[in-house]
Amino acid sequence: MADDLYTRYQQARDTWRTHQETCESCRAGQHCPAGAPLDRRLADLQDAYLCRLRSRGGNR
Repeated sequence: MADDLYTRYQQARDTWRTHQETCESCRAGQHCPAGAPLDRRLADLQDAYLCRLRSRGGNR
């Protein structure tokens, strides 16, 4: 069974990258109104996923 948190984390990463490819502001590090929540979601999911890994001793 796939890890739902990992799947959501990877989907958020893909969504962010797709947005960043076409957004000059986000590429420059100044998040646009659409990009800011995408970046925040990616960061939140990444933090949650890494925290889970640490709590499991690195095993997924």
